[in-house]
Amino acid sequence: MEPTFTFRHLDATDGIKDHTRDKLDKLGKYLLKPISAHVVFTVERFTHVAEITLSANGHRYVGIGESNDMYPSIDEAVENILKQLKKDRDRVKNHHKGE
Repeated sequence: MEPTFTFRHLDATDGIKDHTRDKLDKLGKYLLKPISAHVVFTVERFTHVAEITLSANGHRYVGIGESNDMYPSIDEAVENILKQLKKDRDRVKNHHKGE
């Protein structure tokens, strides 16, 4: 997966891109089909915001992270998506348990 990046009020750095790619690669074990990811980095005064939109398996997952530094914001956004993926996986897994 090769994510697309958008930087608002922030210079594009390879460090931020590499950190984001590493974190998104860890989500691959929860997904079956190829996915597309769009990441938007924004700086609003002293708040760094990372918004990740992931499209996979016919679903859309959105994670938003905010903090005083961009790296924890990325980590928070990925954690939000990870929670959604686990919840979706468990929902599918437990769907046929009652039969």
